[in-house]
Amino acid sequence: MLKRLIKHGNSRAIVVDKALLEAAGISEDTLFQISISPSGGLVIQSVEDGKTDVFQENFEKLNKTYKKLMKNLADL
Repeated sequence: MLKRLIKHGNSRAIVVDKALLEAAGISEDTLFQISISPSGGLVIQSVEDGKTDVFQENFEKLNKTYKKLMKNLADL
């Protein structure tokens, strides 16, 4: 399936069809991990409920370490 980014305020978004979400068993409150692929693309994966605590801890560590970088990226 090919999708284009759409403008959403000052950001860009990917609209995912409801049927595709249902087929994947994903609900509105599902947490996603987004990373950059070595080949230059984005990888979007749902995070299992039991793994959200570890994810949140790691996110907070990264956010603390790279706070200035994240602020600069947000200002672009």
